[in-house]
Amino acid sequence: MVRNRPRDRQMSEHDAAGWIEPTGLESFDDNSFDDNRALWVEQQAEMLAGRPMEDVLRWAVDSFGDGLGVMTALGYSGIVMLDHLRRFVDNLTVYFIDTGKHFEQTLALKDEIERRWPIRFEVLIPAFSDEQIESLVGPEPWRTNPDLCCHYRKVEPLLRVLHTKKAWLSALRRDQSVSRSGLNPIEIDGRGSIKIYPLVDWTREQCWSYIREHDLPYNPLHDEGYPSIGCRPCTSPVLPGEPERAGRWNSMPKLECGIHVHAPAGVRRSEA
Repeated sequence: MVRNRPRDRQMSEHDAAGWIEPTGLESFDDNSFDDNRALWVEQQAEMLAGRPMEDVLRWAVDSFGDGLGVMTALGYSGIVMLDHLRRFVDNLTVYFIDTGKHFEQTLALKDEIERRWPIRFEVLIPAFSDEQIESLVGPEPWRTNPDLCCHYRKVEPLLRVLHTKKAWLSALRRDQSVSRSGLNPIEIDGRGSIKIYPLVDWTREQCWSYIREHDLPYNPLHDEGYPSIGCRPCTSPVLPGEPERAGRWNSMPKLECGIHVHAPAGVRRSEA
């Protein structure tokens, strides 16, 4: 992922109160770490609970180094995380899944970030074309079987790189939805991957206050009533007072794209 930039390691108030430097990983080789990581993750979750985002990010980079991956869909939480991360990491590579159905504004934001910040996006694309996905799932698959559509467009590209990293950073927050309300700062997800959530305690209001204070780039669709932005066919604006993710898969019993859950039934593997 990254190589640490030499920096003045100023300690936050939490550090001064007894910050624990990254420990535990060095006592495992690759095989024994795999066997013992559930206990290790549980211990780290207790240690990281309530820590500032900067501390969690620094801990993640120091603990995993090049074994740490970053993936974002460029939501406003992801922008906040990238802005912090770029300040103490050199040669930052970020994975971005181009589903083929993104809003033009989302792709323009990716280009703007690459121009403004020292960040390089590694773009992942589906193994199947639009025509192949429709032949597998049916016409307008985002309507007829959104779980399979998300799998072929989002999850399958993710799975091609998931095993290349020991842990992944994500900008998920507890306040985004009921399904995310129980997140810990570090967890092992349903696929066995270690996920680290530096913004887990942040609120929507905190994120937007930070974005405005630091004049960060963001998707202009947020100003048009889209608090959560995914693919064009599956994203709609929300009404005032509605949950943040109410505009995703509107009128469908679906809460997540599948990146954070198991694959749906009926998936056919790509030969690519």
